Amino acid sequence: MFTWLLRERTAEERELDRDAVLFAAGVWFAEFVQWFLRSWSNGSLETPLQVVEKVSYNAVTFLLTCGIWLVLRNRGPYSAWGFIRASAPLVVLASGLNTVFGWLLFYQFFATPADLQDPSTFDWIALAPQPLSYLWVFFCWACFVATVVGAAEARARERALAESHRELQDARLRALRYQIHPHLMFNCLNSIQALLDARKTGQAQRTLDLLSRFLRNTLTASTEGLAPLSRELETQLVYLDLEKVRFADRLSVRVEADPETTGALVPTLILQPLVENAIKHGLARAIDGAEIRIGARREGADLHLWVEENALTEGGGLRPAGFGIGLENTRARLHTLYGDDGRLIAGSTDRGWRSEVILPFEVEVGAETSDGARVAA
Repeated sequence: MFTWLLRERTAEERELDRDAVLFAAGVWFAEFVQWFLRSWSNGSLETPLQVVEKVSYNAVTFLLTCGIWLVLRNRGPYSAWGFIRASAPLVVLASGLNTVFGWLLFYQFFATPADLQDPSTFDWIALAPQPLSYLWVFFCWACFVATVVGAAEARARERALAESHRELQDARLRALRYQIHPHLMFNCLNSIQALLDARKTGQAQRTLDLLSRFLRNTLTASTEGLAPLSRELETQLVYLDLEKVRFADRLSVRVEADPETTGALVPTLILQPLVENAIKHGLARAIDGAEIRIGARREGADLHLWVEENALTEGGGLRPAGFGIGLENTRARLHTLYGDDGRLIAGSTDRGWRSEVILPFEVEVGAETSDGARVAA
């Protein structure tokens, strides 16, 4: 029945418990100090018994305030206004119980025989604490706690949103990997079969080794969000070596990556759709082969990555405007990870196609760029 009271609290929930209790202690201690200074200044503090009565009174109000939190703490999550609405009935109830306790204290410590001779006159109520007289203190506590609870709920929503974005990126990366593997496996196995039929066992073994390396790299990438650019370039070069088995001398590759960029962190397999696009829409339709260039450079706080091919196709080298599925997914992925700081620019050149990714330049914490700057990931 009371498992909701006994369940183990998370670290954030324990922090909320601490804040709620500290706020309760703070508001009632402040109220006691205010009462003491007012009574002392106007000369109404005549006996230590008054202090004992007030301390007892505020101790009970503190416990009532903690009781409100105990009832509400597992009924959330709350927004700030949601907590105030939920606590309002309990605040009124606690204030009422506090009034009854105040009357009992008055009966015990301050009521005179004349006050008690005729209770039906209710004259003693005028001398005792007034009904709901400290409602405002309970309400102040509720407002303080509401701000903390509301902020915690906002942080929880932000974490949930970030987690959903991460899961979306993982799903997109898995989809990309599944998109790569089937046709790549089919092409490679056909190539290996052809090499074995031609008794070129050495080339067949090398192709199989390349395929194994590529699959291992992409499977590793699927468990990581970011990776050094050097590893991303290695994966793409292995992929292009596999494509060379199919296209032979029709494919040439050139990498133009500035040395300071190789340690930069980039989203895993971010170049894969760009390279695949160059193969599928450029080299595969080229009249006399093509060169694929992969480049990287740093411009201030930005990292520029590009894939460019110079395939001359029957259409004169120009392609229709617009993004395919792979490029559109890449653009959406960059926007999710970096907002307006992540962009994809793609379009036809005089001969071929160029796709360029722009994202913030980041390195692992503790790593140094060539100019000595440290950039946290």
